[in-house]
Amino acid sequence: MKNKNAVIILDGNFPKENLLKNILKNKPFVICADGSANKLIKTKIKPDIIIGDMDSIEPAVMVKYIKKGVPVMKIFDQETTDFEKCLLYCRENNFTDISILGALGDRTDHSLNVFSVLLRHYRYVNITLYDNYFKIFFITKPVTLHCKAGEVISLLPFPIAKNITTEGVLYPLKNENLSLGKREGTLNFAVKKTVKIKFGSGDLILFVKHFL
Repeated sequence: MKNKNAVIILDGNFPKENLLKNILKNKPFVICADGSANKLIKTKIKPDIIIGDMDSIEPAVMVKYIKKGVPVMKIFDQETTDFEKCLLYCRENNFTDISILGALGDRTDHSLNVFSVLLRHYRYVNITLYDNYFKIFFITKPVTLHCKAGEVISLLPFPIAKNITTEGVLYPLKNENLSLGKREGTLNFAVKKTVKIKFGSGDLILFVKHFL
């Protein structure tokens, strides 16, 4: 596989057409997680592989994709979610950049579990989650964002992030700590075109409006 960019499509809220087109325009390797195939079949998108325990994909949909030459990787392991099965496949095949679509949906437990899975893997591969509003990712080093004035920027510790310093936002932090249940950094706003964020230790999730 020459292209080391992958997109994992999960069975949450299906992304809007423009977001889907923008993420797929560079022709990444498309991985469909189990039941998301039921939604993807309604588009013209052909996944490169379908991965999961296959408890959600409709039999007729599976047959259609198999006839199109799409490989199906059935993994019986019930200790991992379909999302994590897809991530493990990406790591085993040395994908370096992974975009996630359809991760969040009506099942709050599933949505929260997505972040727990990300916590296990984000240090080993570059992973970015997209919903129809935000670009969401754990940060591992200082980041510089190019923003529009008034753009929402949220920092969420998971569960603790220490020695955080931010510049270019309405409510800046200066070597401060965030902790779930005590203090979060959500609903901040860019006041400059350049926003800088750095932190010392812990795990920190960044939410940025993506305009895709």
